[in-house]
Amino acid sequence: MAFHITQGNPNPLILQPGTNASFTIEVYVDGNPVEPGEIIQVKLPEGLVFPPTGEIRFINLDSGINRPLPIESRDPDGRLVRFKAEGIGNKPEGFYSVNVLAAASAAPGDRTVTDGLTIGATSAKLSFRISAPQPVEQRVYGTVAANGGVISGSGFTARHSATSTFTITFAKPFTSPPVVVASAALGSASAIVTVASVSTTAAVIYTASTSGTWGALPFHFIAMGPTAPKA
Repeated sequence: MAFHITQGNPNPLILQPGTNASFTIEVYVDGNPVEPGEIIQVKLPEGLVFPPTGEIRFINLDSGINRPLPIESRDPDGRLVRFKAEGIGNKPEGFYSVNVLAAASAAPGDRTVTDGLTIGATSAKLSFRISAPQPVEQRVYGTVAANGGVISGSGFTARHSATSTFTITFAKPFTSPPVVVASAALGSASAIVTVASVSTTAAVIYTASTSGTWGALPFHFIAMGPTAPKA
C-alpha cells in the first residue's frame, strides 16, 4: 500500500505579506481504500504559519460536503499542523483546504518545503510564493480657503503663494502621480480652477475668473491614485 499526496492548484500558492489564503491537498492510495484516521502533517516554510484561528476543511463538491476538521496538533510557532484524514480511496475523492498566513514582514520570493506534506511514510513538497506588496488606492480630498487654510478634509496640507497659486502637499506620497480634479467652492459662473501640475507628493492649483484676472478663490479638490500599502 502506498499513499499519494499532492498540493493542488494554484501551485505555488501566491500570497502578499500579511495576507491569509488557503491551499488544497489531494490524497489517494494504491490498493484497497483506507478508513478515516490517518494523520496528515503540514510543514510550512519560514514566513508562513497556520493561523491560531485557521481552519482545515474537507470538501467534496460532487457530494456537497464542506466541513471543518478538528486540529490534532499545532506547534507553538504555527509552522507545523496535523489533522486526521477522511477515508482515503484509490483515487482523489474530495480535497482538503488549509488556511495559511504570510507574515507581514515576509520577504518576497519562492518558498518550498520538500517534506511539506506527509502521510504515513509518504512525503511531498509544498510550495508558496510571497509577492511584493502591491499598491493600494489612496483618495485625498478636501476644501481649501482663499487664504490657503484647510476648511475640510485630511491627509494633506495647503499653502497659498503668489496671487493665484496654491500647493497641495500629500501627507502620504502616491507611487505615481495621481489624478487630481478641482473646482471652485463658490457659486460663481465666472470662477476658474486649473490643475497646473501634479507629482507623487503635491499638486499645484491656479484660480482665476473668466475675465482673465488671476485671484485667490476657495476650491474643492480630490486626488486619486496608487500608494504603497501599510507596512
